[in-house]
Amino acid sequence: MNYLNDDEYLAETLKILKQKFDGGHKAALLMAIRYCCWMRRPLPEWARLAFLQAYDSATGFDIKSWDEVFGRPHPKGTHLTKEKKYLALRSSIRERVRASKAMGKSINKELFEGIGKDLGVAGSVASEIYYDKDNQKIYKLMDDFVAQARSQRK
Repeated sequence: MNYLNDDEYLAETLKILKQKFDGGHKAALLMAIRYCCWMRRPLPEWARLAFLQAYDSATGFDIKSWDEVFGRPHPKGTHLTKEKKYLALRSSIRERVRASKAMGKSINKELFEGIGKDLGVAGSVASEIYYDKDNQKIYKLMDDFVAQARSQRK
């Protein structure tokens, strides 16, 4: 991907989120709203209409909880303490893997064992956090965007 500006990055991110939303991932709507607010851009039409429908379903007493229209903030059975810890480790793990790649090192079990040891978790946990499937597309977009922005500064 080649991103020339924030709008192209946002458009690609919103495209992915719309696909997730259309596929039944209700929280993708809130993610889209967050990205638009964060980047100070208007909502795309699909997000605007979906939000209005969700809001109207609450004011029309069609739903009992926001969870019905936006999904649960976390799946049932989620261990918040563990997830909070993983969230805190995610960027450190990704940055260490990125640095290792830049030095020509292989991305393998031994690498994750070392990263895990440094961060106080098992190597398998470091690997699980790094390869989290739910976020890979968005992380790829972010990596591509940052790489392009850096190359344009040179």
